[in-house]
Amino acid sequence: MRSGIGRRVAALPAALALACALPAGAVTLGQVDDFEDGSLEDWGGAGTLTNELGGPAGVDDNYLNLDPVLFVGTFNLVEWAGDYVAEGITRVRFDVINAGPEPVSLRVMVLTAGCAFGGTACTAWTSTDAEVMPAGSGWVTVEFSLAGADMTQVIGSDSLADTLANVERLLIRHDPGGPSAPGAGSSVVVDAVVGFDNISALPEPATASALGAGGLLVLGLARRRRRLAARG
Repeated sequence: MRSGIGRRVAALPAALALACALPAGAVTLGQVDDFEDGSLEDWGGAGTLTNELGGPAGVDDNYLNLDPVLFVGTFNLVEWAGDYVAEGITRVRFDVINAGPEPVSLRVMVLTAGCAFGGTACTAWTSTDAEVMPAGSGWVTVEFSLAGADMTQVIGSDSLADTLANVERLLIRHDPGGPSAPGAGSSVVVDAVVGFDNISALPEPATASALGAGGLLVLGLARRRRRLAARG
């Protein structure tokens, strides 16, 4: 197993993480997963996930490191599940680094319940265009729109609006070529260690301008206070 990109920080034990998890459906406009509490912030994936130091803000900045098993993918069905429409969430932004040795093509996907473990009783929409991250990229900020013009339905029959109103999980994964259905990415073998930080739920650009950075910061801080209070 390869070591992570930065200095490794011990993640919360699985039992503690589960005990402290917030209920599903907790997605909130302005939320930011910055991993500064030393946890995985309820992100899972096929591989070894660790909280490490060496994020985009420097050597003392925590981030989520994914050392995958065959394919790159991480998902969150706790804090990123819920009603994106009611919350006014139309974009997902995050910082990412690819330590290589191979490039990755990242997309985001929103899924309703029923897609897990190869299930097909669900609907999934994914980014039409992938963000290609070359090996040794350094930290880069990427943003994915959840608008109809930027998303492709890959399984199911629910409209994008209905899917966004009933998100069971948010998935970030390596998906080269054209958009593919859930589970198809598991056959796409890639050798790359990828880091994520500052995963953010954003509104329409015009709304964001009206709110201003201060307004979004208040939303993010309020949610962080709720999370910390829940974790005791």
